[in-house]
Amino acid sequence: MDSIIWLKGMFRQEMDLRPPSLAKINKESVIICDADNIAIAHAAKKDRGNGSEINSLVVDPSFRGRGLSHKLLEKCGDGRLFAYTRDIRLQSALEKAGFVRAATPGLFCTVNVIISRLGIFSWMIFSLEFRRIIHQIKHIMDYKLYVREGSELGE
Repeated sequence: MDSIIWLKGMFRQEMDLRPPSLAKINKESVIICDADNIAIAHAAKKDRGNGSEINSLVVDPSFRGRGLSHKLLEKCGDGRLFAYTRDIRLQSALEKAGFVRAATPGLFCTVNVIISRLGIFSWMIFSLEFRRIIHQIKHIMDYKLYVREGSELGE
């Protein structure tokens, strides 16, 4: 199976993520494949000025519990990173990787994220992703921000 097809399928299942039509694999993507070279885990970073946002991190349900989130976070690099999530498992992985809860990623990053989210929200309206919009609005206060200030992972 092609990695992008797998990724779009994962985005379809995970309502907290962007719409499947916006799934992409590029130089900022981290992919872990199984022994048959089939994608089983993916993370994507986006430069937000004075830090990079991990704006999607997914692990195939049949491979969860094997430390793949930790491996993805390691492969994201050791610069300043931040991520928003409401998933308890990902929150735990982020904390183990040296991320701490924060109120804001900084003014410049916050403005950058807001502009990005408005674009995604507009796309969801345009592509009639109302179920996803309702889900994300319903849970907006449940998302937590985690930041790692460029230190080594796991410290």
